[in-house]
Amino acid sequence: MSQKLYDSLLNSHRGLMNGSLRDVILPAILGKETDEMLYWIGKDVARQFPVGSLEDLQLITRQLGFGELSLQKKTTTSQQWKLSGPIVQERIKQNGEQTSFGLEIGFIAQEIEFQLMTVAEAELSERKKDCIFIEVKNDPQNKADSERTELITFLDLHNRRSANDKKQDN
Repeated sequence: MSQKLYDSLLNSHRGLMNGSLRDVILPAILGKETDEMLYWIGKDVARQFPVGSLEDLQLITRQLGFGELSLQKKTTTSQQWKLSGPIVQERIKQNGEQTSFGLEIGFIAQEIEFQLMTVAEAELSERKKDCIFIEVKNDPQNKADSERTELITFLDLHNRRSANDKKQDN
């Protein structure tokens, strides 16, 4: 690891541990298959954190450190998502076109498959200097055979108020 890489990871929003694991160690292990393997790993991660709504998908995406996810466009057979934020911007700045977002793309594909209950696949449709766009395509005629486990209730700690605070308001 170079001094420049060490300094950038140490001072990033990801931190040295997460940045090294995500953008140094995994690509070193997976080699030229990084994007494809991370896509399927992302699908597996989604199976551990199934969500029931688009809002929960946005929340868990942020909590996992993937970035800020926002729905840009939606039709019956596709969805366009934007993944942005400081983490995404730093990763693109560090590795440019070499930055793999396979993990995030696979994760989003599987979560949408759970929600729509139809087969869904996703791909990077556009990369900018501060964000990426992900195109999720689904086939309403092709039911998904993947079963999600129980849905998880997510806590948004940044917007959460305690039960005592709510009682005092009443």
